[in-house]
Amino acid sequence: MELIEAITTRASKRKFKDQPIPHEIINKILTISLRAPSWANSQPWEIAVSTGKTSDIIKSRIYKSASNDDPGNPDFPFPVLWPEKQSKNMFETGKHRYESLKISRDDNDKRKEITLSNYLFFGSQTAIFIYMDENLGCWSMLDCGILLQNILLCVNDFGLGACPQAYLVRYPDVLRDAFNLSSSKKFVVGISIGYYDEKEDINNIYTSRNDLNEIVKFYD
Repeated sequence: MELIEAITTRASKRKFKDQPIPHEIINKILTISLRAPSWANSQPWEIAVSTGKTSDIIKSRIYKSASNDDPGNPDFPFPVLWPEKQSKNMFETGKHRYESLKISRDDNDKRKEITLSNYLFFGSQTAIFIYMDENLGCWSMLDCGILLQNILLCVNDFGLGACPQAYLVRYPDVLRDAFNLSSSKKFVVGISIGYYDEKEDINNIYTSRNDLNEIVKFYD
């Protein structure tokens, strides 16, 4: 797959098969992805790959917390308010998703079910977690974002699906416990990754992007 094709065809998948991914495939994806640039080649990221029993433990604990409406304590707080433009984008994306899945606006049970599926890795056995030391700042966070994009594009090139999820790092104490990490390690993002069914409606939702003229201004 060419780079441009990998970028333009990538989309988040939200329903995976209960099928393990061989470690050698994950290793190949991460080896390539780790070529990501970073400030002075500082390489601030650390990675934990959750599979098997570890995934079962994490899913069970974070799903229970989310089901009980526990707001969590993410290491990097979720935004309380979004600017108007971003709020509009998010609203339109949610509207499009629920309409594509034929879920009505007042079907709160189904909507909650969709939300809670985040905490089950969308059915996958595997999740990749990116974290970094507490002494690192926003520029290192940016570097981790570049690594995240590399992972998503490589996953697409390997014929797998992935979804980056803030929800997966909503309960970081659970993750530190599962991976035996100290409190100085702060979780940036989780990524569910797996084999997916192309016929599932939820795996065929492609979100829109703002027009170039709305975003880019040339100053000659």
